[in-house]
Amino acid sequence: MKIFLFLLLFSPSLVFADFTSCDHKVAMTEELLQKVIKHRKSAFSVCLDCLGSTCSLKNWNQNQIQNEAICKRLFCTPKKVTTGYEIPASTPRGKTNFTYTYSISVDGKILDINILNVEGVFNKKDSKKFLKALTRKTEYEPLIHQGNEYSITDLTSSMSLNMLFRDE
Repeated sequence: MKIFLFLLLFSPSLVFADFTSCDHKVAMTEELLQKVIKHRKSAFSVCLDCLGSTCSLKNWNQNQIQNEAICKRLFCTPKKVTTGYEIPASTPRGKTNFTYTYSISVDGKILDINILNVEGVFNKKDSKKFLKALTRKTEYEPLIHQGNEYSITDLTSSMSLNMLFRDE
């Protein structure tokens, strides 16, 4: 818990993260990435439950929301996000919300995207196709602890889109 107190006192930029899900749409700055790498070692067992080479984020209760935010910043914030991605031509136009799960591989890539629910003009297939296009070049800092490589599974996120019609 000392790590969390230290981070709360000396790194306020680590605290103000999305409290409900990991956000793979916004990358860390190089300066923040260096801080993340520095603090991962001491937060590894506090933030993660691991079995073999597969980890998942621990569940935190409402009173520990800052701890959860710090863990998400340390372990599931990308170092690089896709810019200038191409929207698939068959993408429906209109409003859509969807929730999904995904994993981060030992190489720092998104995989195992599973669409949980969709509301709006997309269906599950459209949502997955869009998400794959969006995250094609997204990269995470690989998780290495005591010389071992780990993947992170069971991450959850959601997205709200408004794909407007355009006259061309």
